[in-house]
Amino acid sequence: MSNDLGFGKPKKLDLSGFAPRPPEKALPQAEQEASDRAAERAGFQSREPVQRIKRIRKTSEPLDQAFVRAPIDVINRFKQYCNDTGMSYGEALDELMRKAGL
Repeated sequence: MSNDLGFGKPKKLDLSGFAPRPPEKALPQAEQEASDRAAERAGFQSREPVQRIKRIRKTSEPLDQAFVRAPIDVINRFKQYCNDTGMSYGEALDELMRKAGL
């Protein structure tokens, strides 16, 4: 029994005629803009990749979590304070503790 699994002897692949495509010529700027406007009027969506903006984070110290059980009106006041000041819960807690002298 042979090891060819019924496919016979492998043939060598001739790649002598293989060559990469020549680079495409870029359209002149005015022609590119005209075709973009025509495509936009026809409702085509651009397939060009959207540049992803990397989020810049502050260097932070190690984090932990605390679960606080409190009456709903206290929690609502705290959340409203955070919404009004634009602070995160952690930043607001730090600010309130600093104001209390802790």
